[in-house]
Amino acid sequence: MTGKKSQHHKHPPAEEYLENWTFLTPSQAVDAIAIDFTQYGTQPALFTSIAPLVLGDRCTVIHKSGRLAVRILQGNAFLPVADNDLGFYLIHALETAPPDLETLADICSRVFQTRTRAGPLGTKKIPGIWVHSQMEEFVCSQCGECCRSLAYENNCTEADYHLWQSLDRRDILAWVRKESCPDKKDRYRIWIDPDTGKTAETCPWLVPCPDDTNLFSCAIQKIKPHICRQYPYTKKHAVMTGCKHTWR
Repeated sequence: MTGKKSQHHKHPPAEEYLENWTFLTPSQAVDAIAIDFTQYGTQPALFTSIAPLVLGDRCTVIHKSGRLAVRILQGNAFLPVADNDLGFYLIHALETAPPDLETLADICSRVFQTRTRAGPLGTKKIPGIWVHSQMEEFVCSQCGECCRSLAYENNCTEADYHLWQSLDRRDILAWVRKESCPDKKDRYRIWIDPDTGKTAETCPWLVPCPDDTNLFSCAIQKIKPHICRQYPYTKKHAVMTGCKHTWR
């Protein structure tokens, strides 16, 4: 194996720590990996690291021009694969021939750069992967950058919408557009300017702190959307999205 050592552990997390972990079924784990590859683009070092785990003896890793490169078995020969194609090849392999849970947990650890564990969920012992959120280590620097630059308009949940309804927060609901979709499930878009009908460039609830205008806070902190409460979820996502965070 090549690349950074993973943080995969064989035993599932103890019950008292479950609030810091997310459970993914194998198919959900593969979907999350595909999202990572799409969101962050080509990641040569990562792809090279996980290729042997995904492809086994169908690939070889060689040194080329001062760095590692992957060759994949095609027919009777190992042929080079461009970095921008390797990610798609790996996802296709994961979807068509998923590895065992221990290996998938190792892959997830490398992809998400966090601790993972293969283990069951609940009394029905649903097999899957536990992924550590790292959020108990996160300290917000109150730079407000995530509220200005991230694409979050399609990530409002039905639960968010119903919470604001139950609290009669018409000021918030004025910035939410409820849309019916062909699959008959409603979609909730935020933050849509009620005057222009366009997506706000900056979250309307981002406000400067009274004592320091270089710092910012959320005017709806206790009831902000779930997507905002989760951010950045992992250190990798913080780094890749420009969060000026600190960690305990």
